Amino acid sequence: MNETEIRNRIRDAVGETDYPPTLTGKVLARVGEPPSPAHPRLIGAIAAVLAVLIVVSFVYVRAQSTRPTRPANPSPPPTAAPVVTGPSPQFLLPEADLAAGRLTAAANAVTPLHLVSTSSGRTVTLIAGYADPSRIVLVFRTLPDAGSPQVQLSDEKGPINAGYFGASGAAGDQVVGFQQGPHVAGGGTTHLTITITGFAQLGSPSVSPGSWTFSADLPVRGATPLPLTPKLTAVGTWKVTVEAFELTPSVIHLRAVFNGAGPFSITDSTVVLVDPGGSPAKPMTFDAVPTGANQTRLDQTWIRPASAASYQLQVNVGVYRYSSNVSIPAPASSDTGKPGKGQPLTPLSFPQADESLDFQGAISDHITTGRPQSCGFGSGPDGKMIYEFATYFESHGVWYYVSFTTDKAVQEYHGPSTYTARALLSPIAVGGPAESMFAGTAQLTVVSDGRNQIGGGGLMSGKVSGSLGWTDDPNQKVNISGTWTCRFSSEMGPA
Repeated sequence: MNETEIRNRIRDAVGETDYPPTLTGKVLARVGEPPSPAHPRLIGAIAAVLAVLIVVSFVYVRAQSTRPTRPANPSPPPTAAPVVTGPSPQFLLPEADLAAGRLTAAANAVTPLHLVSTSSGRTVTLIAGYADPSRIVLVFRTLPDAGSPQVQLSDEKGPINAGYFGASGAAGDQVVGFQQGPHVAGGGTTHLTITITGFAQLGSPSVSPGSWTFSADLPVRGATPLPLTPKLTAVGTWKVTVEAFELTPSVIHLRAVFNGAGPFSITDSTVVLVDPGGSPAKPMTFDAVPTGANQTRLDQTWIRPASAASYQLQVNVGVYRYSSNVSIPAPASSDTGKPGKGQPLTPLSFPQADESLDFQGAISDHITTGRPQSCGFGSGPDGKMIYEFATYFESHGVWYYVSFTTDKAVQEYHGPSTYTARALLSPIAVGGPAESMFAGTAQLTVVSDGRNQIGGGGLMSGKVSGSLGWTDDPNQKVNISGTWTCRFSSEMGPA
C-alpha cells in the first residue's frame, strides 16, 4: 500500500478534506513555529484546526511505520515462472522510465507487474509492461547497473521477432521496446514469456551471462481508427492500400502497402506527419519491407503528443502529394488518486535550497541543490515529537525524492541533536514519488530547527549519514552523507 492509497483510506474513514500529499511535512513545519502573542482567540481556533490535521497526518505516519517491507521474492530456478508480489493498485512508473519508453502520454495505460527472478547472483525485476497493436514495452530493474538486457520474447502464438530498442530510465531501470504488437487483438490479454539471456554494456563486446525468465499476462491496449479525408488510395502512379491508420495510448500508427514502389523507393520522407507550424514530427519507428515485385509494406509510428494536437498527414511521391488533416485528442489523464483536483505538485513547486549531499552506490552523485518538501517537527496523538526532512533532487537528469524521519521508538525529538531516522528514496512519477525503491536507517543530525530565530520559520540545517538497501535486494545499497538545509514556506501549507 503506497502513500496515496493510505491517505485516501483515511479520508474515506474520517471525512477529511483532501489535502495534498505534502501535508505531513507542512503540518510538522507549522507546528514548529512559535506562537504569536496577539489574537488569543484566533490562536485557539488555529490550534484546534492544527490538532485535527496533526491527528490525520500522524495516522499516516503510523500506517507507514507499520507497513511491512516488500519481500524480495526471488524466483525458483530460471526455468520456473517468477513470483508475483501484488503491486499497488495505484502504481506509478517513474517519469524517467515513461520518457525512455516513449510512454509519457500513456502513463495510465502501463501495467504494473513486479515479477522477480534471480540468476547468476543477480536479481532482476520486471516492474511494468505495456502493449498495443503496434508495440510492446517492458521495464526491468536490476542493480548494480549491468547495461542493456538481451531479451527474447514470445506469446501464445510463438516468438515475436521484431526489432527493439533499449534505453535507461531511473537508477537501475532498463526499458526495452519491441516494434511489433502481440498476436492478440487490442482489448485482449497477451500471455508473454520473456527471457533475458544476458546484459551488455554500451561499447563493450563482453556480455554478463545468465538466464532470467518471466511469465506475464499483459493487457493489449486498444487502438482507435483515424479517418483519412479524402481516402488514400493512390499518389501519382502508386496505388496505396491502408491497412491501419490508428491512435493507441502511446503512438500514431500507419501501416500501408504501396504498389509501384520498389524496395528503395520509400524513405522516412515519403510519409510525414506535419504539425501546425509546418515542422515534420520525427518518426519513432520506420520499417519498409518489400512484399513483392514493386510492392512495399510501410509500417511507421510517431510518438503520441501529451496533449491535444492537429497534424497533417502527407504522402510524397515525386511531384505528387496527398494530404489529410488529422486531429489527435488529449490522452486520458493519469490517475493520481485525487479525482477532481488540479495539476499535481512537482519538484519545481517547492523553493530551492542549498544542500551538500553525497550519494554513492546505485546512485553516485554530489547534490548541491534540492527542493525540500518536508521540513520541521511535530507530534501525533501520543504526544511524541518527531522531526522530518525530505527533499526532491535531480541526479543525471532524473528526479528523486528522499526522506528522513526520526524514529520516536528509539528517541523522541527534543531539539537539535543526532537521532536515528527512517530513510526512504524513490524516483519521481507523475503526481509524486513512486513506490520507495530504497529503504534503510540513517543518523539525522539537526543543527538548527528554526525555533530560536526571530519570527520563526527560519533556516533549518543539519547533517545526515546512512545506508539504504534496494527493496528487492537489500545487498544493493545507496550510501548518503552530507549536510542539508530547508526553510518553511507557504508552498508547504495546505493548497
